Amino acid sequence: PAAAAKIFLAGGLCSSVAHTLLVPLDVVKTRLQTEPPGTYSGPLDCARSLAASEEGAAAFLQGAGATAFGYALAGACAFGLLEVFSRAINEAAGAGNSLFFSTPLLALASACATAFCAAVVCPFEAVRIGAVRNGASSLAAVQQIVADEGAAALYRGLGPILLKEVPFVVTKFVVFDRVAALLAAALPDAQGGALLSVGLPLAAGSVAGLFAALASQPADTLLTLTNEEGATLGSATSRLAAEPRLALQGLAPRGLFAMLLSSLQFLIYTRLRDLFGVSKADLTLVWDALATIQAGPIGR
Repeated sequence: PAAAAKIFLAGGLCSSVAHTLLVPLDVVKTRLQTEPPGTYSGPLDCARSLAASEEGAAAFLQGAGATAFGYALAGACAFGLLEVFSRAINEAAGAGNSLFFSTPLLALASACATAFCAAVVCPFEAVRIGAVRNGASSLAAVQQIVADEGAAALYRGLGPILLKEVPFVVTKFVVFDRVAALLAAALPDAQGGALLSVGLPLAAGSVAGLFAALASQPADTLLTLTNEEGATLGSATSRLAAEPRLALQGLAPRGLFAMLLSSLQFLIYTRLRDLFGVSKADLTLVWDALATIQAGPIGR
């Protein structure tokens, strides 16, 4: 159905655009995590070093290709499947429980959608990290990984990416939903106005991104360490346990990245959904027609 396809398309476009715009921040964060402690004095020093490197400004776009394509697929899964799982879980819980336990049910729907999302984005994350670590293009990075370690190495980080993405996405959606509801209730006279339609997703998205980054930071570091050549989840965990300060490396740029990412995602998503002319009523009709799904909390 057209309305359902538009929701998946809006999710894919908003995630791809937002992630790709923020690739320079992600490059700085990944460099901070992959280089030995003490290599850079901080994010600004890392950025200056990248700008002065042989690649120049192009160094800030390493992994952009894998990011754009991978997160187009992942975003479609994250936003689209959230609608699907929200309907299924709310129907299974019943009308009363859906109202009383709305936050835990939203968290469960987010976790289910994220599991699919993680499987989709895993190989693209491996390529992105390889491209940043080796200063190569996305194509060169994937060719090197497959040639050196085989195609299975692209999924070596699936465990850590699940540990990272589940708390990140669940926290992002739950906090956004609650903060957006609080802001809407606090500003009843602004409902339907241009200021609230833009300001609400930006404000709620920023808060959601910050909390999501804090919730998933250790797992993000573990993912980066696991994608080093020859590493395993066990060796990466042991290294992180031996050097716990590694868990905080890159937190500042990642926190800023997550705040900008979430606010951009929700703003672009709501704008695209409006542009496509998809409302909550449209989604409910589509899901009911399929007899499997219902418009979830994001489809408002």
